[in-house]
Amino acid sequence: MSYVVLHDASFVYYFIDFVVALGVLGGLRYFSGVVANVSLTEVLSVHDNFAMGISLAGAVVGVSIMLMGAVAGDAGASPGQEVLLMLCYGIVGILLMWLTRKVFDHLSLPGISVHDQILGANVAAGIVDAGNLIATAIVVRAVMSWVDGSSFFSIIVVLMGYLISQGILYLATMYRSRVLAKSHPDETLQQHIEEGNVALAVRFAGHRIGVGLAVTAASGIVVYYVDSVLVSLLVWTLMALLMFAIQTLVAIFARHVLLPGIDVAQEVVDQKNVAIGTLEAAIYMAIGLLFVGLFG
Repeated sequence: MSYVVLHDASFVYYFIDFVVALGVLGGLRYFSGVVANVSLTEVLSVHDNFAMGISLAGAVVGVSIMLMGAVAGDAGASPGQEVLLMLCYGIVGILLMWLTRKVFDHLSLPGISVHDQILGANVAAGIVDAGNLIATAIVVRAVMSWVDGSSFFSIIVVLMGYLISQGILYLATMYRSRVLAKSHPDETLQQHIEEGNVALAVRFAGHRIGVGLAVTAASGIVVYYVDSVLVSLLVWTLMALLMFAIQTLVAIFARHVLLPGIDVAQEVVDQKNVAIGTLEAAIYMAIGLLFVGLFG
């Protein structure tokens, strides 16, 4: 009876995946500095820009989550193919992180430039950016595992899943904006982020990550068929939207149970109560994790 399943031949692939992953993370730091047109060493250690550090941390975690989806699939047909696959997924992961920021700036929060706010050391902007990157990575990683990231064709399907994830996260932003408008009709989500409301930013990031976790549950329910990829993606999208809706409703109920008698909107928006914002973020993420455990 064998309790440990580990073959000598697998060590080569483990080594390849580990080395390429470290190289990709190093490349991410360089790429982030080039895109921001700043010296990260100076910004982080001289100017102590917390917002940039939080944002970069979110990108590192996001790319790592995507790579986790790649290494979790079957190994390549040869060590050379494994290197190419890992490099492709790593490069795609970095580019998707960059594209996610662009989509977030121009589609989800068009009223402000999150990038400029981060360069201006706005911690709230750094938090929402990191949460957005991590949430996107969680969904993309689920798609990678769903389609089995051991072939180059899978990358195309992953890109399609990425587009779907951005649509769902956009709906999540619209939901948060409507919730805020209901209690504060003359104020906007962008305005509070620009003003540096950390409590609101933490809640917003937590909600996004929770949605990302809940959406991954679709990968455990929907069967992926290689010969009908578009139909499989359509069914996955519908199930992901359903999970998003159910997670939102369950989170509202859980908030009333765990935070009874507390005017959450006033505490988070008006009083900038980070404790309440963090607790509400934890509720969203907890519900998402339960969905992953139940269905993922």
